[in-house]
Amino acid sequence: MDKLEVMPNEYRAVLPRKRGHVNGEFPSPHSSRTTKGELILLLHMATALMSADDVDAALHAIARNLTELRPDAVLLISAGDGGGACYYLETPQGSTCLELEHRLCKRMRKLVEGDVRSAPLHAFTLDNGTHVVAPFSADADSGYIALGWHEPPEPAVQRRAIKLLPCIAELAGIRLSSLLEQLHREEAAQEQNQAHAESQSRHKEELRASEREKAAARHLAAQDELTGLQNRRGFLAKSEQCLLIARRQQLACAVIFADLDGLKQVNDQLGHAAGDELIRDAARIFSSAFRHADVVGRVGGDEFAAFTFDNATPGAIIERIQDKIAKFNETSAGKFAMSLSIGVINCDVRSEEALSEYLLRADEEMYRDKRHSRSVAH
Repeated sequence: MDKLEVMPNEYRAVLPRKRGHVNGEFPSPHSSRTTKGELILLLHMATALMSADDVDAALHAIARNLTELRPDAVLLISAGDGGGACYYLETPQGSTCLELEHRLCKRMRKLVEGDVRSAPLHAFTLDNGTHVVAPFSADADSGYIALGWHEPPEPAVQRRAIKLLPCIAELAGIRLSSLLEQLHREEAAQEQNQAHAESQSRHKEELRASEREKAAARHLAAQDELTGLQNRRGFLAKSEQCLLIARRQQLACAVIFADLDGLKQVNDQLGHAAGDELIRDAARIFSSAFRHADVVGRVGGDEFAAFTFDNATPGAIIERIQDKIAKFNETSAGKFAMSLSIGVINCDVRSEEALSEYLLRADEEMYRDKRHSRSVAH
């Protein structure tokens, strides 16, 4: 059950003190000797209240044992160390209202607040007899229990309610004090657990954010700023992982090394901005020849490398790259023609040769290709 801590100071003034009236001594002008039937009813009430495991069950126990009075509602207003609360049970529907601003709770508060000084400590009637009210007091909580009717009950019913309600309030007060204390502890524990859960959730989100930031930092640290490809460190790290996978699963793979021809001439004649643009174009074309699972990087100023799982022959890989370069040169009128010298080495997944060794061999193949191109040109 939720607790609403809404109770004005004037209202607390009418609640009975925690000491006094604890032995059933609630003086009433209508009091008379308790009959055997009433005593049995009170014993049943006491048994039912002691069996109640929450405030809702306690209110139902009171309503169940007062069927002869046919109240339309049972109202509990409490104020104790744990705070004020209002509980309203509409007996025909059997539903408990926990809203202090409910119309009937508000009416009850206004009636009691209307004459705080003259409010009696024994059972009394309010609102033209539609409510019979009796105070209760216990160690931790005090308050009022009221029976309500939509219309004033018959005089005999009202008299019986005035007679019985102080005893019921005392019995209920003892049990309700324990139940309200338990409710306060449960609410405090629930708030603590919720705060702990929220703290854990925030901590997890902070960890996730931290991991995302670290991943982004690692990505930036491994990325070439000019081309967006892997830089040398990022290329070597990822390619070594791919080589391990290829060896484990016996997959065909190869290392490709490429060098951009004539970059110095472009820088000298057209400026470094034009040279940077040519590097970016070469990076885009070179990387487009490979699949998403392959690793492509810029490993030097005008040098590119790739680790590919493509099982094509070296000649086919080079031909694919050269075709893309030719198409680029056809559409880049007025620009410096692009040319790449390329070396390809197929990896032997049965050997323990390091990636750096494959990269060095691919570099040597690239220089052979460059020397061959120059000799053909002359």
